[in-house]
Amino acid sequence: MRIIKDNFYTVVKLWITQFAMMFLGILVLLPTANMKFLLSESHPDAKGEPLSWMMPIASVFVILFYLVLIFWCCCEVGLNDSVKIESGRMKLQWYKCTLLALIAGLPSLVASIIACVAKTLIPGVSFLSSAEGAAGAAASTYGVSMTINEILNIMYKGTFIFFGIDELPFIYFFSVFLSVAVCTLGYIAGTKGMFANLLSRKKDK
Repeated sequence: MRIIKDNFYTVVKLWITQFAMMFLGILVLLPTANMKFLLSESHPDAKGEPLSWMMPIASVFVILFYLVLIFWCCCEVGLNDSVKIESGRMKLQWYKCTLLALIAGLPSLVASIIACVAKTLIPGVSFLSSAEGAAGAAASTYGVSMTINEILNIMYKGTFIFFGIDELPFIYFFSVFLSVAVCTLGYIAGTKGMFANLLSRKKDK
């Protein structure tokens, strides 16, 4: 499609942002996971209570940071298009960054679909239960696809673990759709001239 071809640079920027947040997520979340583990080992009676909130708090911080970055990215695209829209050179395409965000999230979407299908094919394992210890081609495929999603969306991992939903094969659909929603809102905000002053200051620097 022409929208993707003409705006592939935006897709690349969304990928770069996601990869950057992957590394930030690892740097922020791993220390909290290790600290909780050490506490539960050295103080069995504590059950990790003082540090049990550190991982989801760190995870939420990285998630919000990531969402703000992709919002601004698409807001800038919308602001650039607003000039063309006002001059009549193009029509408003509110779905523009919706489509671009879906393309950027395609690896995670494909991995989630494969994980859901593979989970249903694992003998003796419920779709909503853990597949730990399961063997076979389906279990291996499920494990690989979930690992890919965990790496791509490491910033969500701490929150998913805290709520006990990290073993659900469809949970990473949520991360993609959240990104799509934020990108859509960012683009619409940009076309309406919102945050124009902040973006212009950013360009002037």
